[in-house]
Amino acid sequence: MTTTPGLQSILAIAASLSLAACSGAGEPDPASAPDKNDYTGNPAAGTRPSGQPALVTKQGRIGDGVECATLTTPDGELWSFTMGDADFSAGDYVSITGEIADASFCQQGQGTLIVQDIRKAEPPARDRDPARAGGIALTADYLTGEWVAKGVDADCVRPDFAIRESPGALVLEAEIEGHDNDAAIILGNYPRLDLDEPRQDLPMEARGPDGVAILRPATDAAYDPLTIGSATIAGDGVVFVRCG
Repeated sequence: MTTTPGLQSILAIAASLSLAACSGAGEPDPASAPDKNDYTGNPAAGTRPSGQPALVTKQGRIGDGVECATLTTPDGELWSFTMGDADFSAGDYVSITGEIADASFCQQGQGTLIVQDIRKAEPPARDRDPARAGGIALTADYLTGEWVAKGVDADCVRPDFAIRESPGALVLEAEIEGHDNDAAIILGNYPRLDLDEPRQDLPMEARGPDGVAILRPATDAAYDPLTIGSATIAGDGVVFVRCG
């Protein structure tokens, strides 16, 4: 069959467009890809939210999870995510920006982050890096007793607080500014002094082998410094040492 010149031109244009599509024309230039501090892996850990989901940013320390990597924030939140090709490992402190998955195979923590960006971050003083605590976990046995703020003026004749076990609870007894003279201590993955509202809980961590730090709240930017005994919990918190 003989084709007209006009039809030949149309066929040639169609063939050219087909070849361009097969060759990947229009794909991002590799030279413009983010550096290794950005997330460049496969975000297949979860199902993306429908509509226009808002991005969230979480900072914390990477851990090894059951199915996926985990991120533990300074205030005790646990999130799952997939590392992809990002050049980080367990123990690194990072900032992650992404979407919260509707569903995920990670099945750990309070949700899964579909990562869009991951990069190194400077850990705050309240970060509970296990290395800071010498690998010591807070337990009732570790905490029970009398404690005084560490320093040249430390005087165990007048301890700042005592921690006692009572049925079903571990209790800190002290003069607590604007609060009853006792407060429960919650142990587990996020040890903290459980204060009545409007006060936020105060994170606690070991300062081994015989110290404990009480830190300012991790998320309260408008925190009003609180006095426990003779010590004011402000800034990076206060380290207490055991008496006797």
